[in-house]
Amino acid sequence: MRSTTYLTAAACTAAVLAVTGLSPATAAPASPAAPAAPAAPAKPVAKDAADFNGDGYADLAIGAPRATVNGLKGAGLVSVVYGSPTGLRFDKQQLISRATPGIPGEPHASEGGWGVRATHGDLDADGYDDLLLGTGTGDDLVLWGGKSGISGGITLPRGAGTTESPRTGGAGGGIGDVNGDGKDDLVRAASAAKSPTPFAGVLIQYGPLARATGKPASTLVRNTRAKDGIHVRAVSVGDVTGDGTADIVGAGIAGDDPNGPRSAVVLKGTPTGPVPGGTLKDVAFGVEFGDINADGYRDMVTRSWAVTTPRDSGGIKVHYGGPDGLSKTLPGRRYDQNTAGVPGVNEKYDRFGTDVTLGDVDHDGYADIVVGVPFESGTEATTSGAGAITVLRGSRTGVTTTGAESFTQNSAGIPSTSEKSDHFGQALTLLDADKDGKPELYVGGHGEDDWAGRVWQLQTGATGLTGTGATSFSPGGGYGGAHFGEWFGK
Repeated sequence: MRSTTYLTAAACTAAVLAVTGLSPATAAPASPAAPAAPAAPAKPVAKDAADFNGDGYADLAIGAPRATVNGLKGAGLVSVVYGSPTGLRFDKQQLISRATPGIPGEPHASEGGWGVRATHGDLDADGYDDLLLGTGTGDDLVLWGGKSGISGGITLPRGAGTTESPRTGGAGGGIGDVNGDGKDDLVRAASAAKSPTPFAGVLIQYGPLARATGKPASTLVRNTRAKDGIHVRAVSVGDVTGDGTADIVGAGIAGDDPNGPRSAVVLKGTPTGPVPGGTLKDVAFGVEFGDINADGYRDMVTRSWAVTTPRDSGGIKVHYGGPDGLSKTLPGRRYDQNTAGVPGVNEKYDRFGTDVTLGDVDHDGYADIVVGVPFESGTEATTSGAGAITVLRGSRTGVTTTGAESFTQNSAGIPSTSEKSDHFGQALTLLDADKDGKPELYVGGHGEDDWAGRVWQLQTGATGLTGTGATSFSPGGGYGGAHFGEWFGK
């Protein structure tokens, strides 16, 4: 096993500041229709996490897709930060790029976003999570995990573009055990324009994948265009039926009109292949999972695709899971900053919901939703696009806007200050990196420090998210306008 080389990186922990300005931590007024929080259920809500080195602590992959590598601007890199009894070790980031030994290809200037989307899972069934990267050049890469962390990788074959060998497109994919055999599988959007018939759907590559070639144990393709009416363009994987087998959510366009409505199909995982489990309306491409009402079924949250006024003010859509896939009793609902109880108001280009993450931030047993609003602005030109995050609480009856809060860099305890184009809230994830039972929130702001980028760590507690004790970090200097924190692997 090749040992991992840790490249030089500086921990960048800013001073804790308490300042005022752009929307400091703001609790919204109680929504009249919101239910009271019931007693906590017995089982806590868990958040999936990567463990690339198999030590039992959650790790985090952070994208810096515009980083300068070997003097090449925009070549891009990924920072892998490992968990420990004291939390993520920011002082020992592993910085990986195409210049790293064992990583396929060579770095190129302005590659277009190296690792534009990432997820994780144990693709070769060796007990260590691996990192799947979708690149701006259209390739999907697997970076292999091991005892010493990430080491080496391969470029996955893209397919011939036929119905027998559909072509994948570099949009990443989803990883999980979708046939219940105990091994993680890789699911990606795929298409074919060649004979005998056009194909648009999902390619399931059942694990384990061969480490040297990426060849799966077996494959299955589903033409969702023909069978489900959805031209799938992105895939997410999570167990929404509560049976222990992962399910597939294929998001894309309903029908053949490229400007048609954005929808998604839920495909239940079974030993013999996916089974339809409902259709989601008004969804963007990425889906996050969490049990908002603690009923044993994971729910689905995505950015809403619906046209909003003013333009691109944003919104999220919540769909509830059930034993058959999409819940047949709990209707989905859209939330934005004009929803009663949600802090703020819809404004042009706020992009509420650019990223979301789910986890129990107030430790009451219900998954809460943290929403990124990376283009949120203050009242002054110097805070245009500074960014914010919003917390919506889970409850026995689902999402409630009672107690909803908004945080910015001007909130008490959060390092730095809200400034123009910081884009605080561009990327979000909740992890319990020190295994103390309390998840931490990680917030990416890829515009911070003149587009070098930064990631913040915020603590959670019985009262919810707090800026007290917050820290921030970056990969250090020398990487130019790296956009560090533009995405997290999750």
